[in-house]
Amino acid sequence: MRRSPIKETRNIYDSLKERIILLDYKPGQFIREKDLIEEFQVSRTPVREALIRLQSDELVRIVPNSGTFVTEVSFVQLRDTLEVRAHLIALAGELAAVRISQGELLQLEELIQDLKNETDTEAIMRLDLEIYSLVNQASGNTVLGKILGNLKDQTVRIWSLAPKGQEYFSNIVDDFEELHDALQKRDPQKAAQTLQKHFRKFVDFVQGTTR
Repeated sequence: MRRSPIKETRNIYDSLKERIILLDYKPGQFIREKDLIEEFQVSRTPVREALIRLQSDELVRIVPNSGTFVTEVSFVQLRDTLEVRAHLIALAGELAAVRISQGELLQLEELIQDLKNETDTEAIMRLDLEIYSLVNQASGNTVLGKILGNLKDQTVRIWSLAPKGQEYFSNIVDDFEELHDALQKRDPQKAAQTLQKHFRKFVDFVQGTTR
């Protein structure tokens, strides 16, 4: 059965996006379309469409007659991104406290348990991102979720560049258990405050490593 072109594009887009934000592809790196066509065993069209989507996300830039390059990390843009994301995260927490389902609460419990059992910093980072994505989903607002998702991609690249240590990860489980409690009690103000407190730790960590 022939694969759907839409699914092909989505799969390529998702794979490349993860490589870029986790720095498997470094800032400024040249991406060869030919290599992607061979890797994914597809025609040029879905590869090209995936790269165009990544360009709209500001994760790559397509230069005519030169090729496609991973965008550089902008610390000025980071500042702007963090300021916006801090406010929208609080809104997502407020909405999630009202709209979160029992199934989503259970998912959050499972992710927190995974965090308790994890010691690898990259794995912890992925779980942290999954929890934020779950809250975005639980907010029930697709526009807000999409905006926060795009902002997250930019901040994760900075996180990936920072030294893998450690102060940010201290008490991370406590923060998310506090969040779970607020969501379970349907307390919008507490959920917003908890998310902002946790995100502030991330901001302080990133700014401390990029000065």
